[in-house]
Amino acid sequence: MKLPFLLKSNSNGCINCEDTKEKYTEICVVEDIADQWSIENSNIFQGYFHILGGTISSVGQRKEDLLINSLVERVNREKIEEVILATSATVEGQTTAYYIQDSLKNTNAKITKLAQGLPVGGEIESLDDGTLFSAFKNRSNLNSNSD
Repeated sequence: MKLPFLLKSNSNGCINCEDTKEKYTEICVVEDIADQWSIENSNIFQGYFHILGGTISSVGQRKEDLLINSLVERVNREKIEEVILATSATVEGQTTAYYIQDSLKNTNAKITKLAQGLPVGGEIESLDDGTLFSAFKNRSNLNSNSD
C-alpha cells in the first residue's frame, strides 16, 4: 500500500520510515498525520512514529488497508523495545489497538497504550459515562511505595 502524499512518500517509504538521523528504541503508533503533529508539537515524545492510515472499521476500512504489517516488520528490523499505541478512544481505535497488540505478540517489544480518562482541568460533572468508566478503570495508585 502506498503511503499518503502528506507523508512525503517516495518509492522507498515515508519520511518517518526514512528518518535515520537518530536511533530510538520506542515507536509511537498513530492513526494519521494530524495525530503525529499533535504529539510532536507537545514535545512529550522523542522517538519514531508510525502512521497507520486510519482504523479498523465495520464500515469500509479493513485491517489489510492499514500499515500494520509494515509496523511489525519495522519493529523487528529496528529492534524496537517499546511500541506505544496512541489510537483514539473510539470503538474503531480500540479495535485497531487490540489487533496491533495481537500482531506484535511474536516480537520482543513491550506494548503500551496511552492512558485514558479525566482530562486535565476537566470537571467530573461534565464527563460522559465512557470517560468516567475509563478514568476509574485506569486509575493510578498514590501510595508512596508504588511505582
